[in-house]
Amino acid sequence: MTEQFTPHCAECHYFRPADASNGACHRFPPVFTGESSSRETHHWRFPAVNIHAWCGEFLPARPDQVASAGATI
Repeated sequence: MTEQFTPHCAECHYFRPADASNGACHRFPPVFTGESSSRETHHWRFPAVNIHAWCGEFLPARPDQVASAGATI
């Protein structure tokens, strides 16, 4: 039986971890979150993603990148 590979954000080149289960996707520039954003003073941010999420822009991270980020599945 062959194992099917499912790409996850935690294994992507563009992923930057924030905590044990979430991070930010740096595939594209930050997006404007509006003037009512209470989380940030500058109102721009990268999209928040879960380590188990995935998208069509997946690019495998280098092995040293995954290890240094501390992301494990």
